[in-house]
Amino acid sequence: MKMKKKFILLLGICGLFLIASCKNFITETNKSNINSDSYYKTQTGYQKLMNSLYAQLRTLYGQSDDVWMYSGGTDIFWRGRSQPKGLASYANLTPSNGNVTQYYEDSYHAIQVANTAIYYNSKTASSSDLKSRLGEAKFLRALFYFNLVRFYGGVALTTNMINKPVLDFKRASADSVYTFIINQMKDALNDVPEQNGPGRVNKRTVRFYLAKVYLTRGYKKYGQGQADFKQAAKYADATINGQPLNDISFEKEWYPGNENNPNVIFSVQYSSSSMIDPKADGNDQNYFFSPYLGGEGATQGYPYRSHTLYPDPFLFSLFTKYDSRLESSFMIFYYQHYYDFYNDHNSLDKVNVKYYYVPLWAENNVSSWRQQDPQHRDSTLIIPEQDWEPDYSYQGYQGAPTPPPVKKFDDPNASFGSNSSTRNIILARLADVYLVKAEAEFKLGNLSQAAQAINVVRSRAAKPGDVANMTITASQVTIDLILNERARELLGEYHRWFDLTRTGKLMERDKKYNRNIQLWLNQGVDPFKGNDGQYKLLRPIPQKAIDLNHTTVKQNPGY
Repeated sequence: MKMKKKFILLLGICGLFLIASCKNFITETNKSNINSDSYYKTQTGYQKLMNSLYAQLRTLYGQSDDVWMYSGGTDIFWRGRSQPKGLASYANLTPSNGNVTQYYEDSYHAIQVANTAIYYNSKTASSSDLKSRLGEAKFLRALFYFNLVRFYGGVALTTNMINKPVLDFKRASADSVYTFIINQMKDALNDVPEQNGPGRVNKRTVRFYLAKVYLTRGYKKYGQGQADFKQAAKYADATINGQPLNDISFEKEWYPGNENNPNVIFSVQYSSSSMIDPKADGNDQNYFFSPYLGGEGATQGYPYRSHTLYPDPFLFSLFTKYDSRLESSFMIFYYQHYYDFYNDHNSLDKVNVKYYYVPLWAENNVSSWRQQDPQHRDSTLIIPEQDWEPDYSYQGYQGAPTPPPVKKFDDPNASFGSNSSTRNIILARLADVYLVKAEAEFKLGNLSQAAQAINVVRSRAAKPGDVANMTITASQVTIDLILNERARELLGEYHRWFDLTRTGKLMERDKKYNRNIQLWLNQGVDPFKGNDGQYKLLRPIPQKAIDLNHTTVKQNPGY
């Protein structure tokens, strides 16, 4: 069964000109006694097919080859230890970039699984949830296309299950791709239930993504401007549906084990029981955004970090002393062993503080901080904020790791490996909905409503007694303020490159804040400008896709 199932799915990839050599695979003999066509028509077989469809999310959001696409080359993260140069600074970004190609291939593989699930939905043995499953498959296919159109612009629209090689896919316009996405999501909204279990698509999931799709299209020349922003605000309101954000604190929302809290709208599900290899079958979100802490994490009591994406000093500068999210997102107090924060969470007053990453506003209070608990703080190494810049020797673990580690994705139960976390990957949550609502209202000129939505997020983030200091007024709302708020609230959550490109702020903010970009600018080179004189505001269409397609495919500007 596995061979036959893989055969059908990979035929679709061959047809999408994404794999250079499919001939040998096509001529292989099926050694299984189970025919996939018959198997997918059974309730059990169709359930397995739908499970396979949801599993595509693990590839697109849980593996480093794809994750770089969401955060690389933005205003809040620099290139670290192993991030590809092209995605970090654009000057070296070419159509042959492996990550750009991998994401494209993985997305079309996922789309073909969705097409297969949609095809067999009407051919499957009677089941009470077939209508919901059809809506789920349509939504997930639309989500895959939403990411593709944001990364690459117009792409080939394939909506049928492919069971033979096809080599002449035409690139559709971005406008038509957005129309397809919206129509599919509206179909899904009619089919999926209000509640559908953790990790499965429900009406709330679809409403939120419709809000984001309309918000994104509203900025485009081919979009419908104000009409799109009104739809974005409408669907955001329907998603919020009166739910307050502050029922759970930011810290608790991100504490390990709380991934299915009421604020989560959609997530990629993981379980240790489903992992054959505990070092390789999970995701790498816990490993991605922090300093490299060395190669002995399992025995020395700290996690395995990749040193891949560095938080930019600009990101730290966005937090004020009234905002709890700095300490909730980063390990500001690093105890004797890194995981002491979790293992001794209820008795941290009895644990030595090894490092204290001191924000600018607290530097004058270090002496009094030590005096409050000299037994556990006298030997603490103090690291002021001006010293939080990355240690490019990659040897920071021999002293104090810099910058402070991102802790919001920590998994203290993970094995020592790069794909070992079993924490769910949260793709959509309530705070993001409020910020989408704010941005849509801002674009509609409704500054009071925009400020109100932002203040919901900021008041939840405020330290006790500091809500007033975190409250903004309507006159303060700008697109940069919204982007700054999204940086504080959503850092590392797969949104940043999309946020900057949606709002047209990618080049401006990268040139102002990203050190990798500034290094090129200091040499008199604009890394965004391609040899054709145009700017690299999209990822390039992979050269492999162009070469294998019998239809002429126009490359994106700048490449």
